[in-house]
Amino acid sequence: MTAKDKILGNIKGLGLPSKSLPLVPIFDGLSDDKHSFFFDALGTLGVEVIISDNRDHLHQLVEERKKEGPVYSPIEELGLTNTLGETAMSDLHLSVIEGQLGVAENGAIWVAGDDLEHRALTAIASHLIIVLPYQKVVWNMHEAYTYIKPQENGYGVFISGPSKTADIEQSLVKGAHGAKSLTVFIQK
Repeated sequence: MTAKDKILGNIKGLGLPSKSLPLVPIFDGLSDDKHSFFFDALGTLGVEVIISDNRDHLHQLVEERKKEGPVYSPIEELGLTNTLGETAMSDLHLSVIEGQLGVAENGAIWVAGDDLEHRALTAIASHLIIVLPYQKVVWNMHEAYTYIKPQENGYGVFISGPSKTADIEQSLVKGAHGAKSLTVFIQK
């Protein structure tokens, strides 16, 4: 019997009545317009934001970026699901993935593990595009956790901006731990 088992056994032996966990309240946002707040937060993080009600704009954007290097996307309609075998993952120029939820207070975007064929897609490419539905923006992390279920998916990640660090002689370096740039394509 481990010390942990002994401690837990002693607590169970007390016969205390069980109590349900407290509910976490949903806090109000910081302005009347969570979308504007979200876009401002993304801008502060150095994220390019493209808002469009035409999905063809996404196709055009990806076609333009394909000229710069290899692109992979698990989004079937882009027709790039079979391109990863043609190039080494370390040479990947652009990943295009889907986001599930945007958080206005900090500009974070939830990417569910079920939407990723390879977890490395969020960080291995030089550049990243996340496609996010306009209506999938919430105010804060408390609200976000009422929708996402990471314990059920096994994996997921919040992404907020491109990779940046200033640890190296106090110089800002982009792409040290992930993509050098992040574009969020907001689908209206």
